[in-house]
Amino acid sequence: MTATAERGPAADVLALPTPAAVRTVLEGLLGRDVVPGPGPAVTGDDAAGTVAVYARGAVPVGVLALDLRASALLGAALGLVPRGGAEACVEDGLLGPALAENVAELCNVMAPLLPAPGGGHGRLVEVHGSGLACPDDVADALRRPTGRLDLVLDVAGYGRGGMSVLLV
Repeated sequence: MTATAERGPAADVLALPTPAAVRTVLEGLLGRDVVPGPGPAVTGDDAAGTVAVYARGAVPVGVLALDLRASALLGAALGLVPRGGAEACVEDGLLGPALAENVAELCNVMAPLLPAPGGGHGRLVEVHGSGLACPDDVADALRRPTGRLDLVLDVAGYGRGGMSVLLV
């Protein structure tokens, strides 16, 4: 399930994270089992979800997208909010401020999964969500069918939601 993307004139080949790497980071952060499996692409068309953009300096390196369900359940699991709080957000079609803040922190912790040319990884530079559409260039990148890892995350005690990671 690993894919690659080429960058720049030197054509550094960068590898997407593996599902196991995603699992390791999320389980370490949340302190609960997270089982990733193949899933549909999260395209960012749902402005209620979360889209995080990563860069190294001024150079974008990747995008992480969570559908509304994943945003709500991961934000709730991180903040130890009962599952009902996540479900209420999904029913309302919008993350509350506390869960949105938790998800932004989760996106920051995910930065090491986004490799940068020349070594190292990107850093979180912006988070879009909670009803705010992401910029057109980011939305266009999220619709690309290649250079991406699409997962369904099953978070113990909370449920399942979609996540996509893309290299740009």
